[in-house]
Order: sequence, then C-alpha cells, then structure tokens
Amino acid sequence: MDYQKYVYWLDPDEHLKLKKDLRDKGIQEKEFKKAVCVPLARNVKAGSVLPETWGSFDLCKRQLSWYRQSSHAGQILMVTDFKLDQSGIYPETIIRQSRFKPPKLPDRGKKLTMIASKEYQKAKPNVWDDIASEDPAKQDKWLKVMGLRGITFEELFITHCANHSNFIDPVYFVNGENGPIPYSIDKTKFICSACMEFYNIIGAGFRKKLVVPCPGAVIFGGLPVNRYLEVITGPFN
Repeated sequence: MDYQKYVYWLDPDEHLKLKKDLRDKGIQEKEFKKAVCVPLARNVKAGSVLPETWGSFDLCKRQLSWYRQSSHAGQILMVTDFKLDQSGIYPETIIRQSRFKPPKLPDRGKKLTMIASKEYQKAKPNVWDDIASEDPAKQDKWLKVMGLRGITFEELFITHCANHSNFIDPVYFVNGENGPIPYSIDKTKFICSACMEFYNIIGAGFRKKLVVPCPGAVIFGGLPVNRYLEVITGPFN
C-alpha cells in the first residue's frame, strides 16, 4: 500500500470536537508525548502532539524551537492516514511517496553560502544555533550511532542549517507547475528535524517540497532511509 499521510494544525476547541467525532466513529486517536515524528508511522491511524510536547522532549528540544516561534505555536498537530474533510477541516500538508532523485547537491562552500542567506538568518530561532549548550558526550554518541566518522558535530551542523535554509531561500530546487520545488540536500544521516518540513513549520510558502527523513523520522516514525517524500501544501478545500 502506498504511503500517504494528512497533516493538520488545530486550535484546542477544534481538536476536542474532532477527537469526539473520531471516537464516535470508533477511531482512537493516539497522543504522543515525546518524538513528534511518531504520528508519521504507518501503523498510526490518527496521532496528535500537544503544544507542551514541543518543549519537553530533551532529545529534540533545541531543534523543535522552530515550532515554538512559528505561526503554529500553541496549536495541536494531528496526523492521520485518512481525510478529515467531512469535519470541515482541511490538511496543512499531504505527504506521499516519491521516486525523486536530486539532480545536484551542494559542497561545503555552497552550504556555508546558503547559511548566510538573509532570509534564513532572519527566520531561525536563536536556540537553534545554541549547540554549545548541549552535552558533547550526547553529540559524540549521536555521531557514532549514525556511523559518522572523522566529522565533528559542529561540521555536521553546517548541513543541518543549510538544509533548512534551502526550504526558506531555495538554491537547490526543481521547477514545478506552481513554482520552485525545494529538496533536501543530503542523505538521512546528515539531515536534522525533517519534521519541520513535513509539518510545514519550514517551507510553507512552497506548494510542493521533496523531503528526506532525518534519523529521528526513520527511528521513531519508520520512514524510509535516504528516500524522498513529496510534501504538498494546501489549500485543498
């Protein structure tokens, strides 16, 4: 079965009503209190993440600072594998499988230029850059888990930043019917917080994005390693 997920951002009253509607239909919504990418898993029919979770999961607390200063701050995330249109609620994004292969990828110098983008520098939260406050042992452990040798976390972070920048001020993209389609600029183990693009916290201005899952989305959400997913932005009504 082809992979497809519907992403919604709800105000608290909308969430309560929808939760009741789903329960009346025999669908049990699961609330996740740690990794925000778990609702992307195939075996989760309907999953939600409350606002407080985005600041409480230690592993991704710095990365999730993008949510805390976004237009969705205070809203509840819901991800389903079915449409909720009958409830008068329409998705923020639809995530689908893709066979996309990137035509070109940046080297280190181009990544540094991308990070210098005025649009990216204006958009990024201050906390996002504060990797010095993190436990070096945790960073080293992460590099080992990812099988990354001969690279420091500071060096890896260049790619993390440039990748988000490419969905804010695209340099690497393909052309589509509705304008540029930015894409992830590296493989899974070099990517961070891809949920920002999946959930439209980053890159909402583009009708379509092509996103490689980060390690967390693979580990917690079961998404495929090094495979691009198509993220389509509404309106869908």
